[in-house]
Amino acid sequence: MLVAQLLGVLAVGCFAQTTPVARHLVVLVDPGQDVVVTLKGYSLSGLPLTYTITSLPTQGSLYQLSQVFSDYGYDPKKQASPLAAIPSPVTGSKARVVFSRPFTASPLDSKVLTTTTFYQYSLQFAEFTYTVNDGATTSQAGIVTVSQGAAVMSSQFYFDTDGWSIVHNHQNSPPVFDPTSRGALSYYIYGTDAMIHTDPITASDRELWYFSAPPKFLGNQWYAYGGSLDFILAASEGDFTAVNAPASAPLVILDCATCNLNAGVRLAWAQANSPTFTGVTTAYSVPLLETSGWLMDPKNTLLPWTVPTQCQLVEVLTKLSGISILGDFTQRYETVALDSVLLLHGPGQPMACY
Repeated sequence: MLVAQLLGVLAVGCFAQTTPVARHLVVLVDPGQDVVVTLKGYSLSGLPLTYTITSLPTQGSLYQLSQVFSDYGYDPKKQASPLAAIPSPVTGSKARVVFSRPFTASPLDSKVLTTTTFYQYSLQFAEFTYTVNDGATTSQAGIVTVSQGAAVMSSQFYFDTDGWSIVHNHQNSPPVFDPTSRGALSYYIYGTDAMIHTDPITASDRELWYFSAPPKFLGNQWYAYGGSLDFILAASEGDFTAVNAPASAPLVILDCATCNLNAGVRLAWAQANSPTFTGVTTAYSVPLLETSGWLMDPKNTLLPWTVPTQCQLVEVLTKLSGISILGDFTQRYETVALDSVLLLHGPGQPMACY
């Protein structure tokens, strides 16, 4: 029985090492342009890989390479008609396809499509997926995210609060949308402290309120690993000479309710890792790397917070259930604004974490 169990473990280990991987990719393309997308498969088996498109973009079109471009590199790059059915084996050389983005006034974010906030979208345009096969095993789907720039997801607050909320602030009153400009702020949201719970020993506010991100920032944001979370904070009211203890108030919190086998994981970015917020307009860029200063909540007050592993951070970013940005900095009442929230993509998900 023991020998059989050991052989089973070895078989699983070998399978894990040789199962092919379809890499997730970010592709940048401007409106009205075509881009040649080179799909990237990986396998330790050494066997040749075949590629298959498994889902099509909801915006834009995907094409096979033309024969002349596939063989010789001459225009036209794409075939006359786009792909219309899936699954569709990739026929072009070097595992390449062409994505075509039309000139259009349609929203840039295909994940959230409503008529009430027509231009209130991220810079993401579309996604499609593919798999690779080594002749024996088919990979999990790789995601190709098509974006216009480095910021794949964003809230610029052009017309409203863009779905952002405020938590831990009395009755969790919604943020206020302000369609004005002052300094670096231009059309933004703000919140005001609605509840003070003073610690009798430290004088810090025990109940800290946060800006909470809308659904479009949550779920699988795999591309953000190695990138950053950028945003702007500014205060119009508050005594910033009497602030809460920074160590007890993370600037940013990332939550994953289903990580660690559904036990949940919370990662915190300490204020000490970023410029001190004194109430003046401040731009923040929080790197999304495990070595940059993130700490993981042990969920036990007797245990220390620990640095997450690379794959723990990747798991959180691929299953995000919450992104929170601190708004409550002082021991009394304050009004703090949030603007230009961006998720910028990194170099790609590490191979070890697929």
